[in-house]
Amino acid sequence: MKALKYLTILMIGLLLYSCEVDYLEDPNQTEIPPTYGIMNRVQKDFLDNTRDEWFSGRQSLLWMQYWQQVNYTEEDRFQYRENVNEYAWNDIYGNAQDLIDLIALNTDEATAASMIEFSNAPNINQIAATRIMLAYVYLHAVELWGNVPYWSYSGTNPDFQANMIKTDGITQPVYASEEDIYLDMLSDLKLAINSIDTEENMIDGDNFYNGDAKQWIKFANSLRLRIANRIKGVSPEGVAVIAELTATDVFESNADNAAVTYEGNALNGAPMYVAFVVDARDDFAPSCSFVDLLKGDRGTNVGVLDPRLDIFVNDNDDGQKVGIPLTGSNEEVKAFTDKSWPGSEILKADATLEYMEYAEVCFIMSENNGWDQTWYEKGIRASMEKFGVANSDINAYIAAVQPADEENVMTQKYIALYMQPSEAWSEYRRTGYPHTLIKPNVPYTYTYMKDVDGVLTETTVNAEFLTIGGLTDLPARNKYLLNEANINGTNVVAAGVAMGGDLQTTKLWWQP
Repeated sequence: MKALKYLTILMIGLLLYSCEVDYLEDPNQTEIPPTYGIMNRVQKDFLDNTRDEWFSGRQSLLWMQYWQQVNYTEEDRFQYRENVNEYAWNDIYGNAQDLIDLIALNTDEATAASMIEFSNAPNINQIAATRIMLAYVYLHAVELWGNVPYWSYSGTNPDFQANMIKTDGITQPVYASEEDIYLDMLSDLKLAINSIDTEENMIDGDNFYNGDAKQWIKFANSLRLRIANRIKGVSPEGVAVIAELTATDVFESNADNAAVTYEGNALNGAPMYVAFVVDARDDFAPSCSFVDLLKGDRGTNVGVLDPRLDIFVNDNDDGQKVGIPLTGSNEEVKAFTDKSWPGSEILKADATLEYMEYAEVCFIMSENNGWDQTWYEKGIRASMEKFGVANSDINAYIAAVQPADEENVMTQKYIALYMQPSEAWSEYRRTGYPHTLIKPNVPYTYTYMKDVDGVLTETTVNAEFLTIGGLTDLPARNKYLLNEANINGTNVVAAGVAMGGDLQTTKLWWQP
């Protein structure tokens, strides 16, 4: 992985550029931050900060019941930490600022020529790659909070005021409407695609595709498909984009996945490896609802064992796959000692983490072709192949599972999105699937096998998932930051009013 290849040059350059000080005259130091270093850093840093034990581990991984915490249940029960909310905001808008700086370096007459030399790519391609990345980054913001500050390369909406403190001195940006943001992302992605010179390199420092411009076009179109699918229920533009895209415009195999492969070491290892192994933060275990789904004890495929189970979940001390129950108190969770831990493949240092993958595209195509069986099977196969499942096991599983319909397609999509919980959360908010999640305030039993004096014995736990704050379903969004309310109060209040309230239960624009 090339993630830190240019770090020394980049950090010096970013300090100079961001602080707007005079360039150093030392011939051994760079005068301007190279764009290849900015892109390289952002692609890795955004994953570091959104797939770690904080933003992901203490929010969407828990809410989507892939994992639960083993000591403290407050976040499982929807009471997130305000500092995690702040970290997410700072990470998203910090990476957006770096990308906007990259565009500035490619448009400023004083630096544009140097960027061509540094990144071995025309300015227009570097700008296009940045616009695609910006859409992905801002998508996280709008789907976490709703109306948010937003910046656009091509849009002229006066409400697009995010990340403009350097250029326009705007310290209190307006919160643009969700509808305006989504429609601009679709438009700007299309314009970015049309601007790409496919005969040239896209940008050096690219962790995804080593600068392959045609691959970037597939990524951009796949991202357009995701966005359009999200809003199709409320927007004719979303419907039109889906109708426009063909199977060859988007990802066609796992080879097209937009992903970062980490290094197999403590310094540059994958974020969950750093959390569990380097920092020894064994705070999470697979959820009982997810383990039972994979075991074929939950959902529509009762009796069908998912071959991804051994990859996703390790055996416990009894040699069993046992998830941790979702309860209503810390004491209950701490007393449960039979849990399994996440699979070693999931926690390995050199894990590959996807921004977007082929399996997701397949399930979207199935949905938009009347819950098509062929696309459904392609999605299952793509997910399993990505995780290294044997072809014979894939064939046997596909032959055994229930045929494609809304519930089965969306449940398989949920499984495929394991370790991409923010996207799974958005899809739950849009569709209500999977139906396998444990519902709040409904007593349930969890049964598993436990070694009792050398004999595997059926054991039952009685539990109830009690939320904090009275929520009866997953949160629709995070509330706005307390810090933002202090420094940009007028716009925060206006955004909350426009959405119908600054509450966890306030639905996003596209939610039914």
